[in-house]
Amino acid sequence: MGIFNKKGMPGGRVSLPFPVYFVRHGQTDWNASRRFQGHSDIPLNENGRAQASRNGLRLRDHVGDLHRMTFVASPLSRARETLEIIRLALKLPARRYKVDDRLIEIDLGDWNGKTPDEINAEGNGAFDKREEDKWSFVVPGGESYADASERTREFLIDLKAEMRGPALVVGHGASGRLLRGYLRNMKRDEIPHLKARQDVAYRLYQGKEKEL
Repeated sequence: MGIFNKKGMPGGRVSLPFPVYFVRHGQTDWNASRRFQGHSDIPLNENGRAQASRNGLRLRDHVGDLHRMTFVASPLSRARETLEIIRLALKLPARRYKVDDRLIEIDLGDWNGKTPDEINAEGNGAFDKREEDKWSFVVPGGESYADASERTREFLIDLKAEMRGPALVVGHGASGRLLRGYLRNMKRDEIPHLKARQDVAYRLYQGKEKEL
């Protein structure tokens, strides 16, 4: 997994020259029913579209020069639609942004489409076991936070090289925790337990995070 810093994160903190605004995609029907999505391409529901629009309006009040801003989303449609709605709220063309496969959600394999209760019932308490070591637990047919950490850090290193101003990144709950964890220099075992709200935008800069 490469070089670990003293907090156990592969490669350690990534420090960027400008703020990063991170937004988790808006709600889907699977979110509402507490079903894991992973790589499943589940669309936003109406509440999710409303959340994205409100986040766009919040960002409009906080972001300065939009013309120097980098816009990038996960390839899954729920993230891309969220970014497109945000861009419209910012009075920008909806589809002028980058897509980066490294922002995709952590692969939840055999758990896709299932609730925590269903997973526990089928796998002798497997969901509860994951909670005990969420960083290292590999979901059957999927991956762990540890598995996804390197691609997240690589994305941030490449983002640093191209930034000419702030960046807006739209992604997911779990993979978004990794991104925020690297920018905050968090301990690896704390990262999987970060709150990942869909109704706020997170501003990350110089190791600190603020909810907008």
